[in-house]
Amino acid sequence: MKTIGSVLDEQNGFGQGFDFLRIFLATGIIASHTAQLSGHFDLTQGSVFWFAENMLVPMFFALSGFLVAGSSTRLSPRSFLLNRMARIVPALAVDIVFAALIIGPLVTTLPLAAYFSDPMFHSYFLNIVGSIHFDLPGVFQDNPSKNVNGALWTVPFEICCYVVLVGLMVSGAMKNAKWITWLTFGVVIAGVTLRAMGPSLASGEPSLLRVAALNLFGQRSSLLLQSFLIGVCFYLHRYSIPFSSRATLGLTGGVVLIGVLGDAHGVFSHPAADAILLPLVVFLTVSIGLSRLPPIPGFGGGDYSYGLYLYHVPFMQLLIHVFPNAWTGAWWWTLFFVGFPVSLAAAMISWHAVEYPVLKLRKSFAITHRPEETLASLHAPKAVGETA
Repeated sequence: MKTIGSVLDEQNGFGQGFDFLRIFLATGIIASHTAQLSGHFDLTQGSVFWFAENMLVPMFFALSGFLVAGSSTRLSPRSFLLNRMARIVPALAVDIVFAALIIGPLVTTLPLAAYFSDPMFHSYFLNIVGSIHFDLPGVFQDNPSKNVNGALWTVPFEICCYVVLVGLMVSGAMKNAKWITWLTFGVVIAGVTLRAMGPSLASGEPSLLRVAALNLFGQRSSLLLQSFLIGVCFYLHRYSIPFSSRATLGLTGGVVLIGVLGDAHGVFSHPAADAILLPLVVFLTVSIGLSRLPPIPGFGGGDYSYGLYLYHVPFMQLLIHVFPNAWTGAWWWTLFFVGFPVSLAAAMISWHAVEYPVLKLRKSFAITHRPEETLASLHAPKAVGETA
């Protein structure tokens, strides 16, 4: 019987479909944000955009959980964190600095002296360390959405996932797949329960514990941590989970059907549906990643998915600001066909000028294997974790 693990081994530890999947997910998210940024918010709920709006980011987190779980079994906690920081922070910092120092001064409605002295300007740089601030003073005030970069909302959850994984590494729990599985099951059930409680959870005196519970378990954003942990479980149980091309095609067909019909009746938005839907979505994510998909023409020069995700909102917002009447009518969707190439160009520059040079440097200061690794493990395939 073919398993996820055996297929991964056949491909020398690197699923050929993961590069395709990254670009596909980033493209789908940009398509969804095209509707949002152009003011068509209702289209992202109960329509063809429902799956893109609600499941593509969890798929990204599931992919990340599956891939970095491999790194976590080979690296020390310190090296793992340095490795993740080297992948995330440089492009994020460039995005924040570019928006604050280039886009902001060009489009702000405030005098430049007032713009640069505004506390909102200074707090925007806190995005680099995961304290999210969406707005810059006087920037994009006439756009349907005033956020400079709404896509940044996932950054704290990504940091949270890595902190949780480091905690599991330090505690030794990553060596016990059953324990991780029970932990993941508990997190999913907690998410279903607290989200089902709805407004009653948000009522009452705000407290740090209540806010943390709301963010990690009580909102749809809780799907990110759940998807990440399920992805980790899939990696740890990879030799027990069957790989089936037919099941992959069947699930893909189901996703296409949901995408066409949307979720007009809220069936898939019910919290209880997540306990069933998320494992299936993670299985689909991993299965596509392990499928022998051909490379996408023009994307073989690097991993542009992270840059696409980071940079597309500011540039699309800039297009809306410069051409405010071009995307408001029936032709709003053309924003995607203008914004995507611009965002891709920014992602390519970011990869070759910033991200890849830092990734080359990380080998000298971040990739340090655990001292207890055997010679056999050092020669095991490594690509699956190093490309996350």
